[in-house]
Amino acid sequence: MASNIEIELNETQLRVSSVLNKDNKNYGKKNLIDGNEETCWNSEAGSPQWIQITPMKCISLNSIAIKFQGGFAAKRFVIEDRQQDGTFTSIAEFYPDNHGKLQVFRLPTAHVIDQIPFRLTFYDSYDTFGRIIIYVLKIYENK
Repeated sequence: MASNIEIELNETQLRVSSVLNKDNKNYGKKNLIDGNEETCWNSEAGSPQWIQITPMKCISLNSIAIKFQGGFAAKRFVIEDRQQDGTFTSIAEFYPDNHGKLQVFRLPTAHVIDQIPFRLTFYDSYDTFGRIIIYVLKIYENK
């Protein structure tokens, strides 16, 4: 039986769609991987927003854990992987609850990602302006 192993996000390349007021110090992507639950990534207004993750090794992605700020969660998000032509194709779709507790989203089956980018694309935020705020982001693979 396979076990879940957390992938160290500081061993990946991260990109985000936007940062609130371009204030990377207080709201940038580094806050997703600093291990501090008091810091956050805060997007600009507008939908969709996304986080792109490029693992530095082949992984067998099976789940993602996210702690949104209540009121700034996505109503829906899609996990997508990049195709050879540069487009992104959906792997799985989820509907988070609008609260500030850690939520775990399990893929129906593990998805192998071999050092190519995949995205978490957030649609339809509970925030009127479409902002997304995330305090914790974890990804897990089968080992």
